[in-house]
Amino acid sequence: MNASDMKDCENQVLLFFRHLDEHEYDALAALLAPDALWYRQGKILQGPAQVLDALKQRSPTMKIAHVITNLAFVERGAKDDDIRDNDNRNDTDCTIRGYMLVVRHEPGGPLAGPAPLKGIESIRSVHVKLRKIEGQWTITEMSAEDNRFDAKIQGEEI
Repeated sequence: MNASDMKDCENQVLLFFRHLDEHEYDALAALLAPDALWYRQGKILQGPAQVLDALKQRSPTMKIAHVITNLAFVERGAKDDDIRDNDNRNDTDCTIRGYMLVVRHEPGGPLAGPAPLKGIESIRSVHVKLRKIEGQWTITEMSAEDNRFDAKIQGEEI
């Protein structure tokens, strides 16, 4: 995989979370392969239609930021036990791992100005597989189910 493809894959991952945070769900769904799998909140969503249905359940007033960092490409042929194994890797496949920091606030109504910052809600490992389809990198599989740190475990909700 060349540097340009790597940058394009990374950009698709960052765009996915930007669209999620900005409630731009149609744009998010456009980044997904037709048979994409998203392991989300203990469920498996398959394809853009299921993803859109699930995202429509989100509160329209929720303010959230997914901060994506430490992105690294998984070497071809490396095993990835957290998401479906794909032994047929080639130059059209890309796998990325990283961390996701989540900050969230639910005001329950319109909010004038910035949301209060009470801290990071969780830090998760994120795993994303992409495939080049018709010249465009699309997300085929996404998981951020691995909570590495969770503020709620201490009994303190932020």
